[in-house]
Amino acid sequence: MKKILPILIVVILVFSGLGAVAITDDKTYIEKVEEKSIVISKPIIEDAGQYLTVNINEATSSILEPGKPMLPVVTQVFSFQFGTKIKSVDVIITEVYEQVLSKEIKPAPEPKPMDDKIQTKEDSVKNQILYESKGLYPLIGYNYNIASGLENNEHVVYLIVNWYPVRYSPVYNMIFYSENADIKITYEEPKSPVVFEDVYDLVIIAPSEYSDALQPLVDHKNSFGLETTIKTTEAIFAEYEGYDDIEEIKYFIKDAIENWGVKYVLLVGSVDKIPIRTTWIVMSWYNHYWNESILTELYYADVYDEFGDFCSWDSDGDGKFGEVYINCPGGNDTVDLYPDVHIGRLACSNIEEVNIVVDKIIYYETSTYGKSWFNNILLLGGDTFPHWNGNEGEILNLMIEEIMSDFVATKLWCSTLTFWAWKINQEINKGVGFVDYSGHGVEDGMGTHPPNSNLWIMYQNHDLDGLYNTNKLPIVFFDACLTAKLDYNKSEANVYQTSRILNSFFFNFVFKPFSRILKSILERYNLNPKQMDIKSNDMNPGPRDGDDLVPCFAWNWIRKSNGGAIANIGATRTAFGGFDSGAGKMSIEFFSTYESCETLGEMWSNAQIGYNMDVPWDLFTLEEFILLGDPSLVVGGYQMQSRQR
Repeated sequence: MKKILPILIVVILVFSGLGAVAITDDKTYIEKVEEKSIVISKPIIEDAGQYLTVNINEATSSILEPGKPMLPVVTQVFSFQFGTKIKSVDVIITEVYEQVLSKEIKPAPEPKPMDDKIQTKEDSVKNQILYESKGLYPLIGYNYNIASGLENNEHVVYLIVNWYPVRYSPVYNMIFYSENADIKITYEEPKSPVVFEDVYDLVIIAPSEYSDALQPLVDHKNSFGLETTIKTTEAIFAEYEGYDDIEEIKYFIKDAIENWGVKYVLLVGSVDKIPIRTTWIVMSWYNHYWNESILTELYYADVYDEFGDFCSWDSDGDGKFGEVYINCPGGNDTVDLYPDVHIGRLACSNIEEVNIVVDKIIYYETSTYGKSWFNNILLLGGDTFPHWNGNEGEILNLMIEEIMSDFVATKLWCSTLTFWAWKINQEINKGVGFVDYSGHGVEDGMGTHPPNSNLWIMYQNHDLDGLYNTNKLPIVFFDACLTAKLDYNKSEANVYQTSRILNSFFFNFVFKPFSRILKSILERYNLNPKQMDIKSNDMNPGPRDGDDLVPCFAWNWIRKSNGGAIANIGATRTAFGGFDSGAGKMSIEFFSTYESCETLGEMWSNAQIGYNMDVPWDLFTLEEFILLGDPSLVVGGYQMQSRQR
């Protein structure tokens, strides 16, 4: 029915929300208008026990503000010529329908930290203030975001319009919805397109001590027509000025894009040799604060803001980069967060490691194509959250299997008693193109649970000794915490490795009585490793001394000389689980890009873009996941006949 409660008429009339925003009158621009009509189906309302859920078939995502009603979102993405100025965006609807509900709409849960020390609840806890509100949620019928980024390796301006076709009145327990909308965009396009030079495709940034060891890789890339050069960190620091060494590297990357046309940037060096940006993200979930700085490579990739200017990530100039406060007070930095270049790192701490990874990349790209082993995918998982319903890791594996349907999948799961280190090594040694792991992660390994059990089944650094897959090298995604913690150090390693042993599946079953005695002794003297929490809350801690660094789990896969992995993606800090957001969603985005991308860097950048469009509020996950590997790597290898002569 179309009759609307009088008390809400005024609110509904402004359903289209935001007004026009004038940007510029620059005469070098041509004003244009783009329009698009959207038609969607009626809401689907389903019973979820205490609550109802509301969806539409055409929804691209959902509003997932913890404690607030979960409602469908229809996202439309527009791309424009780089340098375009968006003047105004309007979403206009002509009819609004109403429907009384029998129950309240289900609130979104808080993110699930993949950390057993943080107690979480499966049930959603609603925001009582909002559910007693007389207004509509969301307050405005749409919003939009403007960003500079990459589309098919071209620089563009993205306009992401999020339309909320269903809005909710908690007090009256009614929804108000529309089945169509018209989007009108007014923008100014440059008369002369922004054109970057076309000199190099890939630039390798490394300390000068690695230059000779990297030359075979440069020659290899050039032989396949990927124009490549090396820029030393010493040269960058001598030629550029910035807030710190990290910003100087970013200024060089900006120049490399504009003066050379660079599409890929490969950082070669551990974080004491090539520093990594730490960002300031503070969150409050489950009565617990996360306030450690996040290591992120996205800082280097996100060169431009929405206006095409240098994106410093410190808009308020207080020295806290990427400053964001979630569910707690504080002022946020203005950050674009869309990659403008494909970034990857080889965290080599010495020349020997450089030689190893260079040989692996060259062999992979020249010998993998057409090999049957590449068409295999290994899926690893268990019961990530034993106190929740379902085996979350295994469910996520099934979603990846569906996405990668052209691959032959092998599942090693806790529920089938096949998730064991020896079995994992056996399958990887046979040869797999990809590995998807969904579970818990630590700085020196990964581990998950049997169904409804708190026991751990681990795969750790020492288990990598059983990998003899030589040149059958997979790309690995770690849907887990901490596996790519590049600032992992000796003091943490000494504590956490003891804790892993004491809580392992093997130790608990074989040495269970002794385990309890040892734990009780440690607790008596306040030395229980599980209770030791070593964190740095420095605003922007500098890189640790190289002698103090310990190779993290993800990097150990790549630096292994006789097997391991060619590349992987992992988290530098504690991750959040989930299918609609968090680490699981990021893995879905990554594997979803496989069919449309040629290189690993394209896959990863597109995954970041897709995640940002669907889950724009979750900057933590977006920033903490990094690519360890060559971003220009041709996934599955070159067809040899394509080699340039």
